[in-house]
Amino acid sequence: MNATANDLALIAVMRRYFQLKDESNALKGRLEAARKDAGDEIGRFYDPRTNVPHAEDLLAWHRLRKEMEELMSLAASWGKGASIEGCAVAAAAIGVDSWSGAHATVE
Repeated sequence: MNATANDLALIAVMRRYFQLKDESNALKGRLEAARKDAGDEIGRFYDPRTNVPHAEDLLAWHRLRKEMEELMSLAASWGKGASIEGCAVAAAAIGVDSWSGAHATVE
């Protein structure tokens, strides 16, 4: 089976998605443990404006989730037949500047 550059872009996007998902889940677990230890209400704890000690982690968690949404949107576009190989996010996920001429054989 031949994999096109577009297929390789999807693989790279999904690898990055699951990497971010693991990071996000680990960070969320640490934040939730800290919330429970502090005895804070959910709304207060997860507001970076009122929870300065954890604001950096809270904002990082939101950035991870946003990137995950962008990656999933690319995967959905691929599923509808769109080309994602030229997208900056897909190229960044695999760490290349250009997809031109890329192809692989998958067995």
